[in-house]
Amino acid sequence: MFVFSTCQVGAESVLKQEFARLFAGVRSAFARPGFISFKTETPLPENLANRSVFARTVVDSLGKIETDCRNQLVTDVWKIVSEHHLFVNRVHVFRRDPCPVGEQDFEPHLSPEMVDIQRHIIEQSPQTKFLGVHANDIFHPAQPGETVLDVIMIEPNLFFVGTHTMTETSPIHARYSGGILPVSLPSESVSRAYLKFHEGFLWSGIVLHTEDKCLDIGASPGGCSQFLLQQGVRVFGVDPGAIHPTVLNHPRFTHIRNRIKDVKRSLLHDVKWITADMNVAPNYTLDVLEEIAAKASSVQGILFTLKLIRWELADKLPMLLDRIRTWRFSDVRAKQLVFNRQEVMVVVIR
Repeated sequence: MFVFSTCQVGAESVLKQEFARLFAGVRSAFARPGFISFKTETPLPENLANRSVFARTVVDSLGKIETDCRNQLVTDVWKIVSEHHLFVNRVHVFRRDPCPVGEQDFEPHLSPEMVDIQRHIIEQSPQTKFLGVHANDIFHPAQPGETVLDVIMIEPNLFFVGTHTMTETSPIHARYSGGILPVSLPSESVSRAYLKFHEGFLWSGIVLHTEDKCLDIGASPGGCSQFLLQQGVRVFGVDPGAIHPTVLNHPRFTHIRNRIKDVKRSLLHDVKWITADMNVAPNYTLDVLEEIAAKASSVQGILFTLKLIRWELADKLPMLLDRIRTWRFSDVRAKQLVFNRQEVMVVVIR
């Protein structure tokens, strides 16, 4: 059997190595930038998408379609569904990323072309036989118990078709086409840190409340702090660099213009959540956060990035996560999110 996975362009070799480490007997087959298919002799675990840091989507492959004719594509999609005697509740159509995130300002998104193909597939389906009644609501997230038909464009004339089944433990990204959550960068945002931490909070499951005190480490120029402020919390932004006036002048924001290691311990009093986005080596980030986690008993969770300055650093990620687990948080997870660049997001929650 075959499964296929999308990932960030540039992370293909890292994803191959991760699958080889996690799942015995898996080998890569067909690959393009941002896309890899794997062959396996035995079924892979249902929680594969949760266990992989670098897989954006994980899909059981049904086959491929080679055509540059839209009508032929739709016909062949439903032929494959019929041959496998499937009933699907949702249809996801997406493409592999054309380039690395951030290159030429590229951000992953569902293009109008993909949405149009998705509508066309749904409209031309023998609905009562193969397709659930809620599939017409194409932007509604897939629900537990539903089977999703995935159609991914590799090239303008090459598509892979497969399915994934939603469970109660499926990652939030599996609910949306291509794993792309419905978040965007507001025109008034001061940096794209707003975008990746918005996605990060959705992925983490952390729920913020208006009385919460948050510490944002590496806050400059203020993108993450801006997102936190919009959630109604109090934010203390720590960074020797400047903060954008939009954030700096907010009544619930306090700028601590210093390095985090030089900040007084009293600042940590009653801090509930910590975010960190520092452009430093992973071990330095962990040195800082480990010290804070040991001092601040009020902290319920930390959401932070680890920069993979070189892709080879991904080999050290299991060791880094083992170190993080010694901090005695009950929930430790890592994921290269859709809007991360060459970095991963980590969350720890008590």
